[in-house]
Amino acid sequence: MIAEPVHKGRIAVRYLALLATPTSLSANSTTTVIPDLARALGVSAADATWAATAFGWGGVLGAPLTAALLRTRGIRAAALVNGALVLLGTLLVAGAPTLPILLAGRAAQAAGGGGLVTIAISLAGTASRAGAITAGVGLVGAFGPLAGSTLSAISWRAPLLLSLPALLAVPAVLRHAPVHHRQAAATRTDTVGILLVMTLVSAFVLVPRLELVAVAAAAVAGLLLTLHVREKPAGFIPHPVVRSRAFVTAAAAASTLSTSYFALLYTVPRLLEHYWTTERIGLVTLIMLATGSVTSLLFTRRAARLGPAVTRSVLLAAGATAVALPSVAPWPVLTAASTAFAVFAATAAMAWYATRVGAVVPPEHRATAVSLFTLCYQLGGAFGPALATLLLA
Repeated sequence: MIAEPVHKGRIAVRYLALLATPTSLSANSTTTVIPDLARALGVSAADATWAATAFGWGGVLGAPLTAALLRTRGIRAAALVNGALVLLGTLLVAGAPTLPILLAGRAAQAAGGGGLVTIAISLAGTASRAGAITAGVGLVGAFGPLAGSTLSAISWRAPLLLSLPALLAVPAVLRHAPVHHRQAAATRTDTVGILLVMTLVSAFVLVPRLELVAVAAAAVAGLLLTLHVREKPAGFIPHPVVRSRAFVTAAAAASTLSTSYFALLYTVPRLLEHYWTTERIGLVTLIMLATGSVTSLLFTRRAARLGPAVTRSVLLAAGATAVALPSVAPWPVLTAASTAFAVFAATAAMAWYATRVGAVVPPEHRATAVSLFTLCYQLGGAFGPALATLLLA
C-alpha cells in the first residue's frame, strides 16, 4: 500500500520566486552576447542566434517533462531532475568549446529552468502568491539585457550562467515537499503522449527557423496527439483537463497575452528608434517593464476581492490596450507604455488563471493541469518573437 503524501508546510514565496526568476533573467540576457559569442566560437552571427532559439526550445520542453515527473514521481523528484538539468547545462555552457555543445547546454539550462518555473507556480497555492512569482519573473527578466551588458565586460559566457542562482531554492523545496507520493500508473506508461507533446511544442518553437517543415510537423503531431488523447483518456493529457472549458479558456488567454507581450518586447524598441537613442530606449523600456510587473503584483493580491468578472475584464482590457497603443499613440512615451500594459496583463493572467485551473479539475489531475497551463504561457515566448519578425519585415 502506498502512503499518502505527507506535507511539511508551505514553502515561503521568496524561495518560489528565487526558483522561477533566474530563468527569465538568463533568457533576456542572451541577445547581448551574440556578437562576442560568434567571434569566440568562430561562427556567423546568424548561427550564434541559435543560442536564443535553443533556450526557447528547452524552456517549453521543461513543462511537459515536469508535468510527467510531478504526476508520476512527485515534487521532490521533479525538483531534483530540473535542478540537475540547470547545473549540467551551466557546466556545458561554461566550458563549451564549440557551438553545438553550447546549444546543448543552453537547452538543458532552459529545460531545467522551465521545469522549476512550473514547480514554483504549482506550489504557489493562491493567486497572490502566484502573482508574487510571476511579477518577479517579469521584473527580474526586465533587467536581463542590462545584466547581460554588464557581465559581458567580464566574459561573454558570464550572462549565459544566470540560471544557476535558481539552485539555491531547491533545498527549500526538498525540505517542504511531500515525503511520499501516490504513483499514477497511467501516466508512467504513456510514453507516446509525452513524446507527441514534446514533438508538437518543438515544432512550434522551430517555425521561425524551419518554416513550412516545422508547420507540417506541428500539424501532424497535433493530429496524432488529438487521436492519442481520445484513445487514452487517462494518459499524459487527461480527458478531464482538456475537456474543461475553464482550462481551455485559461490556457488560450495565457498563451495569447504572453504572445502579445513577447511580440511587443521585440517590436516596440524598433518603433522607438525613430525618436530616441538606444540608451534612452533601454532605460524607458526597463522602467515600463518594472512598472507593469509591480502593478501585476499589487493587482493579484486584490483579485479575490474584485471577483472573476472584474479581474477577467481588467486583464483583457490591459492586453487589448497594449496591442492598440503602438498603432494609435500620438507620443513615443505612450508607445513605450504598451510594454507596461503587456507585461501586467501577461504576468497577472498567468498568476490568476493558474490558481483557477488548479481548482476546476479533479485533485489527481491538478499538477498536470497547472503544468500544461504553464506550457501554454511559455509558448508565447516562442510565438511572440516570430510574430514580431513578421510585423517588422
